[in-house]
Amino acid sequence: MATRKSARKPIPKCQLCGRPSASVICEACGAKVRAEAMRRKQQIEKGGRTDTGRR
Repeated sequence: MATRKSARKPIPKCQLCGRPSASVICEACGAKVRAEAMRRKQQIEKGGRTDTGRR
């Protein structure tokens, strides 16, 4: 029995969640990444520098 290769192009997927997406990271994952970055930035700004000073 002869096998037939599919002529379909592979569907691009989000690199984080694996869902089909036209870009590397889908909109939902992009929003989550931006929100996490903003939360971390706010924590750093609120707490001040933690890596300076005497040890």
